[in-house]
Amino acid sequence: MKFDEKKQLLIVAAFCGLIFCGEFAIGWGLKNDNDVISRALSELDSREASAQEKIARIPQMKDKARSLSRIVSEYTAILPQKDEVRRDAFVDTITALCRDSGLTILVAEPLQVLKKGTAARGKKKDEVVAEKDSFTRHKYRFEMSGEFAQLHRFINSVENHPRFLRVDGIELFPSGDDNGLVSASDPIKRLAVVISTYVYDEPNIQMEAIQ
Repeated sequence: MKFDEKKQLLIVAAFCGLIFCGEFAIGWGLKNDNDVISRALSELDSREASAQEKIARIPQMKDKARSLSRIVSEYTAILPQKDEVRRDAFVDTITALCRDSGLTILVAEPLQVLKKGTAARGKKKDEVVAEKDSFTRHKYRFEMSGEFAQLHRFINSVENHPRFLRVDGIELFPSGDDNGLVSASDPIKRLAVVISTYVYDEPNIQMEAIQ
């Protein structure tokens, strides 16, 4: 069957239209793909720029880390070592200070350190919890006897000790079996002194990038 010229033109036009639509659809799909790829490349460029900026700051961060490490070392140099806060060693240290001041130690006992913080659900607010920071506090209570002048010398020796020691409190006891305070005429007093200090446990941090 032969088509006249008009029908042939319509068929050719329809065929060309189909080809155009197909190419348009393919082009549109490629454009969307290109847009996605462009956004991905832009994001990668942004991430690369951020990474390069961080890499450029590494030397400065190393210097800052070294500086902070030196500052921490200087501040913690006066803190006792772990062996120095064990009961026998710490008692020996305070006993020597008491002896030099003229006081006599009667009782020495460690005190439990309470760490207040946000309590977990179902727990008491002031519950004793394990130390989580790098500074561990140690606290001792000493009962002693002596004169106020000797106590004053003892406190000065504690405050001027090469290691960091702090007097947290002083308590004066009544004399004998009565309920009154020690008579002012008696130069020998019985009292208790609470002394605390800290030990620094350096965190185990990977320092490979700082070396």
